Amino acid sequence: MIIGNDIIDLEIALDKPRLKNDRFLSKVFTKNEITQIHLHPNPELAIWKMWSMKETAYKAHQRLFQLPARLDPISYECDLDKLYVIKDKNTYIINLENDENQIYSWLEFKNLEHIKLPYSPNYKSDFLKEFSIRTDLDLRNIELCKNNLGIPELFVKNTNNSLPISITHHGRFAAICFPLINC
Repeated sequence: MIIGNDIIDLEIALDKPRLKNDRFLSKVFTKNEITQIHLHPNPELAIWKMWSMKETAYKAHQRLFQLPARLDPISYECDLDKLYVIKDKNTYIINLENDENQIYSWLEFKNLEHIKLPYSPNYKSDFLKEFSIRTDLDLRNIELCKNNLGIPELFVKNTNNSLPISITHHGRFAAICFPLINC
């Protein structure tokens, strides 16, 4: 199952403008993406929307092909208007929402649940508590872990099953998404 999400704290991201940093732009974005950025009504916001889309697609691609963690952002091609990302002939449809505080993106998938939390050093524990409430699973029977590639999973001890999850945090925000399937 492919899954991915990303969150960006705009207070942090927009505090350090990147539009005039040609080195950054050329390392992260293709020529076509740079053109999209410059044509966007808010180019700085476009940079971070595309970054979030790339991170989301990267997490999905890594999980789908069980790849080791290594993001090469320029190898992910975004279309900001149509909200998709292409990587190695795979197309990832992205949902994206933003307000004045954050950008949140996730891979389009039916029956996907999101838990957004304020970031704290204990946000993963807070997530487990909220997950337990939403699913009626005993908190003592669920555990966050990573597989041998560093891909996060939610392990359900009493069933010996694991559930794919995607975790993101930046600045003041954290979010975790997971599919709504039998746990």
